[in-house]
Amino acid sequence: MSLRVWTTLATRDERDWGHLPPSEERAHAFRAAEVAGLDGVVAPYDLGGEESTVLVGDALRHTRWVHALHEFHVAAFNPVYAAKVAASYQRFTAGRLDWAPLVTAATPSQRRPSSTDAASWYARADEFLTISRGVWNHETFDLEGTYYQVKGGGFREALAGLPFPRVHLTGSDDDALRLSAKHGDVHVFTTAHEVAERGPALQEQARALGRAVELGIRLSLLVRETVGEALGELAAETGASPDLVPLPSGASWWDGFATRGHSSPGGLVGSYAQVADELARLASQGVGTVILDVRPRVEETYRIGEHLLPLVRPASSSTSTPDLETTGVR
Repeated sequence: MSLRVWTTLATRDERDWGHLPPSEERAHAFRAAEVAGLDGVVAPYDLGGEESTVLVGDALRHTRWVHALHEFHVAAFNPVYAAKVAASYQRFTAGRLDWAPLVTAATPSQRRPSSTDAASWYARADEFLTISRGVWNHETFDLEGTYYQVKGGGFREALAGLPFPRVHLTGSDDDALRLSAKHGDVHVFTTAHEVAERGPALQEQARALGRAVELGIRLSLLVRETVGEALGELAAETGASPDLVPLPSGASWWDGFATRGHSSPGGLVGSYAQVADELARLASQGVGTVILDVRPRVEETYRIGEHLLPLVRPASSSTSTPDLETTGVR
């Protein structure tokens, strides 16, 4: 299986770009992903940062072929309006928008369901996705739900006939797997252990519903030419010997990436070859999507494209990328 490789975008200012405005700072990250040959970028949901709806639109505007994953809370939008916005994005970008609806992340109190137990959150998400697909795929759609009511909804004319965004869902508990089996196209876990332990159960549930759900993983990355270089850089940053878990390839798993400012606390440390071996092992377990969190974003994205992707993707299925000799990343 050829992996789809994504990178996450910044929602806050992470470095001083001097005279460049924030929009240009973000644009460098979009362009890096495209030049490096990545499959897409992720606009994270962040209550205290940039609005992901705006960020994903900016990413789509600045690129020509990478996909953009819109992460948002299901309580933040009316599902009909969310679907309409997505349809316009799809129309203007040749279908390059994907969705990552969040269910249990923090959200303003006025948008919480009347009950805050997990079952209520997932029931709301189920209704949200049912309605979004319903109005997308039918000219007339009705639903009388607990959280949403739709009468005579449905897309026509310019909004009709477009590809529905691929839905990426997360979580490892039973409620999360049930929701993903019913609505998800990709289910993104956060560790290889979750993939191995929960992935087969999810795929079995999806098959019972006549569906297929691709497995994915979201992780941080520190990768260099040699493992010694990667470990040396990590030790210099942390000022101590980090608590690493050795992996069969010679790479290591580290749960301390949050100390480097990453949003994904767990991830891989190693050489290009070692990390490529670990990603290949994940692919052999059914993983088709990898979302990477790297710092600094622009330079590390180029590094991934130049040194890691050629090892990860078979020559027959690799994406053609521009010559990266001018990036100066080694």
